[in-house]
Amino acid sequence: MRTCFLFFVSAFLISAGRAEKPNFVIVLADDVSWSSFGCADGGLYTRTPNIDRLASEGVRFTNFFCSVAQCGPLRHELYTGLLPPTSGVYSNGAKPREKYKSIANYLGELGYTVGLTGKTHFNVSDFQKISGFESGGNHSAPEWEMSGVKRFMEESKAQDKPFCAVIASVNAHHPWTVGDPSHFPLDRIVVPPHMMDTPITREALAIHAAEVEDLDDQVGATMKLLDDLKLADNTVLIFLSEQGTALPNGKWSVYDYGTKALCLVRWPGKIKPVVTDAVAMYCDITPTLVDIAGGEGLQIDGKSLLPVLNGKTSSHRDHAYLIHQAGGYTQRAIRNKEYKLIWNPERENDYYLGVLMQPKSGKFFAKVWQEWLQEAKTNPTAQIKIDRVVKHPEFELYDAKKDSWELDNLAGNPDYAQVVKKMHGQLKADMERRKDAFSTVDPKDVKRDKKGKPTRTKRNESTKKPELSEPSKLSDKQNEREAKKQVRQKLKEKQAE
Repeated sequence: MRTCFLFFVSAFLISAGRAEKPNFVIVLADDVSWSSFGCADGGLYTRTPNIDRLASEGVRFTNFFCSVAQCGPLRHELYTGLLPPTSGVYSNGAKPREKYKSIANYLGELGYTVGLTGKTHFNVSDFQKISGFESGGNHSAPEWEMSGVKRFMEESKAQDKPFCAVIASVNAHHPWTVGDPSHFPLDRIVVPPHMMDTPITREALAIHAAEVEDLDDQVGATMKLLDDLKLADNTVLIFLSEQGTALPNGKWSVYDYGTKALCLVRWPGKIKPVVTDAVAMYCDITPTLVDIAGGEGLQIDGKSLLPVLNGKTSSHRDHAYLIHQAGGYTQRAIRNKEYKLIWNPERENDYYLGVLMQPKSGKFFAKVWQEWLQEAKTNPTAQIKIDRVVKHPEFELYDAKKDSWELDNLAGNPDYAQVVKKMHGQLKADMERRKDAFSTVDPKDVKRDKKGKPTRTKRNESTKKPELSEPSKLSDKQNEREAKKQVRQKLKEKQAE
C-alpha cells in the first residue's frame, strides 16, 4: 500500500512538473519594419488590430534589434542564439561554419515537441514540420491555414508534452501581392521622412501595408486557436516582425528602419503588460525560452530576457551589435538607448545593392529606387535622399530618442565628439572580443566565381555625384547645403551645354 502511495505521489509530481512548463508560440513576420504597426507609434498608416491588441496584453520592446537586416542571418540568430561572428552567417547565401544546436534541440532535451511551419531559410531538419503555411518567400500567391498548427498542438497536448510552435509567415516579403490595397488610399499613406514622396513610393507603401494586414489576420487566427484549445493561459506567445521593409535604408542596412524590430511577449498571469526600453536582440530569444522552460544557462551570444519580462529590470544589454556585409559593402554599428554609431570603413565607395538598384531588377521596390533617380535629375532634395543611402562618411551618430528616422548625423558636431569617441571604442572592443572583421567579400560572388559566372554588377553610375570634402567633419545640415549647391551647379553646367 505504501509503495502504491509513493508511486502515485511520484507520478503526480512528475505530471505537475510537466504542467508547469508553458508552451511557446512564435509568430515571425517577414520583411516588416518596426514602424508598420499601430502599437509602435511609427507614424505610418497601418491596420493591425490583432497585433496591437497583443501588444496591449504583453511586454512590448521598443529597442529590439537583429544583428543583420537579412532573412537568413536573422533566422539563424533567432533559432541558435548566435551572432554572425560566432556562426559565420553574415548575409543571405552564407552558410554556418558548422552545425549548431537550435531551440529545437535545446527545448527537445527539456521534453518539448518543437515544430515549424512556413519559411525556413536554413537547415531546420531538427524541427518537426507543420503544414499550413507557405515556405517560399517569393511566392506570388502564398496561402495559409491553421489546421496543421491545430493538429500539432492537439497531438502535443494528448502526449502530455509542452510544445514550441514557430509560425514563420512569408508576409510581407515581396512581391507584395497579398491583401487589399484599397484599404490604404494613396492620399492617406504617410511617407517616412527619409524617403522621396513619389507616386511609386506611395504605391509601394500601400501594397506593403495590405500584406501586413494579412499578417495581422494570421496573428489573430493564432490567438483565437489558443483560446479555442484553452491553451492561452499556459502559452508564451511571441510576435517578431523580422527585419525591416525592403525599401531604401530598410532591409539590407544598419539603420533602425532595417534592424529595429517589433517584439511582443504575452504570458497571461505571469508577466504584466508593459512597454520596456531595454535593449535586446534576436539572439536573446532562445536562451529566454530555455530559461522559462527550466533549462540551464547556455554558452551562446544571447542571454535570457526573463528578468526584463518579470519586471525586475529595464536594463538588458548596454547596446545592440549591428552588421551590414553584402554586395561588397561593409559597415558595423552599435545602438544603445540614446544613440547609434555607424562605422563606415569603405567610405570612398558607394553603398550598392543589385536587387534594389539594378535598373533591370523586376522587384517593385527597385521601381521605387529608379523613380528616385529620375526625380534627382531635376530635384536636389531627391539627390540628397539618394546620397543618404549610397554616400557615407566614416562615422554617423544619431540621437535615437529625438531622431527616430536618423536624419541628422551628429558625428561632425563638436558637442558630440566624446560620444563618438566612447562608442567607437566600444565598437572596436566588441569587434576584437568577437573576432569580427570588416570584409567586402560577398558570398553570392563566391558562388558565382565557382560557377565561372561574372561577379557583382557594377555600381549604378547614376547614383554618384562629386565627393564632398572631408565629409566626416561636416554636420548633416552642412552636408545637405553643400550637396544642394553642387547639384545646382551640376544642373547649370548641363543647361549651359
